[in-house]
Amino acid sequence: MNWKAYIKIFLIIAILAVIALAAYWFFSQPNTLQSINSALFGQKETPTGNGKSSVETGGLNQLTAEPIFDYWINDKDNSVYYLNEAGSVYKISGTENKLINSQTLGGLNKIQRSRDGNKISAKFNYPNFPIFSIFDASSASWQPIPGNILSLAWSPVSDEIMYLDHNSLNILNLTTQKPKKLLDMTQKDLELNWLSDTKALFSTTPTIYMPTSVWTLDTNTKTITAVVQNEYGLTVNWLKNGSVGIKLNNIQRNPVLSAIDKDGNALATFTFVTLPSKCAGELEKIYCAIPKNIPEGAKLPDDYYKKAVYFDDAIYAIDIKADTAELLFDEKSIDAEHLELFNNTLLFKNRLDEKLYSLKIK
Repeated sequence: MNWKAYIKIFLIIAILAVIALAAYWFFSQPNTLQSINSALFGQKETPTGNGKSSVETGGLNQLTAEPIFDYWINDKDNSVYYLNEAGSVYKISGTENKLINSQTLGGLNKIQRSRDGNKISAKFNYPNFPIFSIFDASSASWQPIPGNILSLAWSPVSDEIMYLDHNSLNILNLTTQKPKKLLDMTQKDLELNWLSDTKALFSTTPTIYMPTSVWTLDTNTKTITAVVQNEYGLTVNWLKNGSVGIKLNNIQRNPVLSAIDKDGNALATFTFVTLPSKCAGELEKIYCAIPKNIPEGAKLPDDYYKKAVYFDDAIYAIDIKADTAELLFDEKSIDAEHLELFNNTLLFKNRLDEKLYSLKIK
């Protein structure tokens, strides 16, 4: 055999080795959702795998004629409620929006629903001297929460709230109105999320300019453990069952979206970017509003929260296990925020007109 033949054989072996190493690297990484990338950013054809990409020509319904502040689902009476921008409470019954409490709340900042949605907490009078009150749908009335509360979270299993004041972390039983101190704590810029009966999460304000962390608290042992630590632009939306979070962080000023478990371990790294608050669902199937274009130089999530940037979204159903994506809607300009599943529809607030919409998904 002459030297040219040896070179030819050597080159073939080298090429096969490179292919094998590339395949090993790809399949040894966390799920990168390659077929979803093809479905989202390639042609609108059926993607690889079993998923389908097809545009829903109808199914989008505007539920409110006026702009809203935010909305929630009441599981107890299977209805949707919302606050308008002045803070008055409405209930959606069929095609009728019924005013059930006309009290106004100035400086609305945030609402959070109880485990069954029959109550919500509202943070208002922001940023001057924030006040928290609880709205009870059964009585259609507001009840102030006494004390200098900085942030709170609803229990996922009982009629209790966990709250942070200037000195401590506490639990308040809303039936007995008796508070119980958990920990001495003086840090003021913490958001709370009560994931399970024994586990709560703390997170600092997300920004790309300073590192952000998420910690978990065991309410039985009162031990605090870091879940995600010192990441820039870190924000997490914990999905309905609390076992999966959609996480956005910045790596070298580039936003990266991923799915993590309750301990902060990566389940999937997505090949698209959106805000975690634009996603809803559970472990295997999530629904995300994904910007068709993100302006160059946009600082996420800061610019989005400051309303310095708006998006034109398409809505996808993403099956993490099957590694597929289905395009559900891109017929109208929407910037979808706060997605929720309700009776075979996907609810969201459109930031472009501040109104509430529903999209049929089945």
